[in-house]
Amino acid sequence: MPQDVAIGVKPGVDAVVRVPEIPDRVFAGKVARIADALDPATRTLQTEIDVVNSEGELSPGIYCTVELKVPRRTPSLIVPAAAIVFDRDGLRVLVVEDGIARSRTVTETRDFGTEVEVSDGVKEGDQVVLTPPVNLEDGSKVQIRSTPTAG
Repeated sequence: MPQDVAIGVKPGVDAVVRVPEIPDRVFAGKVARIADALDPATRTLQTEIDVVNSEGELSPGIYCTVELKVPRRTPSLIVPAAAIVFDRDGLRVLVVEDGIARSRTVTETRDFGTEVEVSDGVKEGDQVVLTPPVNLEDGSKVQIRSTPTAG
């Protein structure tokens, strides 16, 4: 497991194992053992996962992908990619507070394409401006436009 995702991996963490050749199956597992340290040559953490294989569908050496359910120390939030502004100040979003746009610097954790996971800068319940115009600045007055609901 690469160094950047190894934090928080420990025995007992739940795992989901998928095999490309068996696309309709998901195998449950748990981290059983981890190495004491990262491998200095590859900057990876040796990790062993015990997987329930009662029907014998998995064989040694088979290629698979593993998703670990590592609890986060600090929760992150997902914001639409269209809300992210990238300029000379870095990454930020504009949040609406009492009808005023407020600029907030954000730290991107992961980019999912249409959505971005951020670890700071916004909090749950914040209203972010989608596709902000270039001339929208911190302190500008804004009006929230409601979107019609399907009915």
